[in-house]
Amino acid sequence: MTDLTTSVHRSITEVKRGEWNAIVAQQSRTGSVFERYEWLDAYERATDADARHVQVRKNGTLVGVHPTFVRPLPGTPFRFLGPAKPGTNGALIATDEDAVFAALADRMADLTGGRTIGHLLRPASGRSVRYATRLRDRNYYPSVRDCQFVLDTDRPWDAVESDLSQKKRRNLRKADEAGVTATDVPVTADSVDSFAERHAAHVARLDGDGASPELLRALHATIGDRLKLFRTAVDGDPAGELLAVCDDERDSLFLLFPAYDPTNFEHFPSEVLYRAAIKWGIDNGYATCNFGETTPDFEDGTFAFKTAFGGRAVPTLRWERIDSLVGRVLYLLGSDRVVARLFRSATGNA
Repeated sequence: MTDLTTSVHRSITEVKRGEWNAIVAQQSRTGSVFERYEWLDAYERATDADARHVQVRKNGTLVGVHPTFVRPLPGTPFRFLGPAKPGTNGALIATDEDAVFAALADRMADLTGGRTIGHLLRPASGRSVRYATRLRDRNYYPSVRDCQFVLDTDRPWDAVESDLSQKKRRNLRKADEAGVTATDVPVTADSVDSFAERHAAHVARLDGDGASPELLRALHATIGDRLKLFRTAVDGDPAGELLAVCDDERDSLFLLFPAYDPTNFEHFPSEVLYRAAIKWGIDNGYATCNFGETTPDFEDGTFAFKTAFGGRAVPTLRWERIDSLVGRVLYLLGSDRVVARLFRSATGNA
């Protein structure tokens, strides 16, 4: 008889790093860098997040994990269980998938109720579709609110360049003629601090989501060897930066955090940065470059920019279980974007 036991941990520091990472990186089919001990540790350090990380053991051996945090619903007194932000939180299982999945799902059901109105499961990749039937049987419903652009980089740059839009290729030629350069620079405490300041200004200018300075510093402390910083210059002066994360678990380079100088847009520093990062990914054997989450709207400027770089739009599938109709309405209204939109409408700033 299989002897499965589950435990819940309110910080990743309560679990054994080697055991946890072995499930995420080696034994499960669905893990990613965003579920590694180090990423979760950085998120906890930066946000003081209240964790509910679940572990499953079979006869004493760790066979399954699921990282999750208590996340507030803005503008409501309620909360839900979900991934780090940014981050993912799949069901990460080493063996005996049916029983271990059931044990993880049962424990997550136990952790919801009262003000905790539901559970969001956001897998790192489409490989988690293997659990779709079981999730539906447990009243999880799929939704797509974002997408990610993925570019195949297991081929020479010339082949990648041929898939770029004509406009992007023209912009790169103009940048080269203007002497715009880009290179990767050492990731140090000082360079991360400087980048964090510029990234914060970039995000504020766009009224978007980004990584806080605290999170960037924590990531440097916990997973600095997985970070790559690219910088572009015009006439020797910095014109933009791009911080990437190496997801060796999925053989992908994630181009996540930009910081552009708006006074230099006529020199196309963003295109030069992306080219430098993509070329680095090719040279270092990464199969894909992932441009990060994007609003799936063809009229959105970021969506159009990433489309022009030749990547394919991959829906970001979420599985959501909300235990009541009222809770489901509050959960939808609790979306950061929805709350912001309602506030703008109410104040006449739409």
